Amino acid sequence: MTISQISTGQRSALALSIFLCLNKKLRNGPDIILFDDPVSFIDDFNALSFLDYLRKDMLSAGKQVFFATANTRLASLFEKKFSFLDKDFKQWEFTR
Repeated sequence: MTISQISTGQRSALALSIFLCLNKKLRNGPDIILFDDPVSFIDDFNALSFLDYLRKDMLSAGKQVFFATANTRLASLFEKKFSFLDKDFKQWEFTR
């Protein structure tokens, strides 16, 4: 099977996995990681798994996470997953 034969969601998951693996290998990389709708084509189960991964690995690595999404349901899930940060959790809502 080639990359052109997999679904858009599978391609998104693959690209995200490669990005996260490469980011983890950085020895002197930035302490900030930015995501702009990283799971827009990924199914709900894998989106939830991604948020769990972020919570566990990115925060234990001391990374600050910026997460942008237009999906209100995903934003709500993200907020619930990271609500334990209390005052360190910041949320901005932008409208057009």
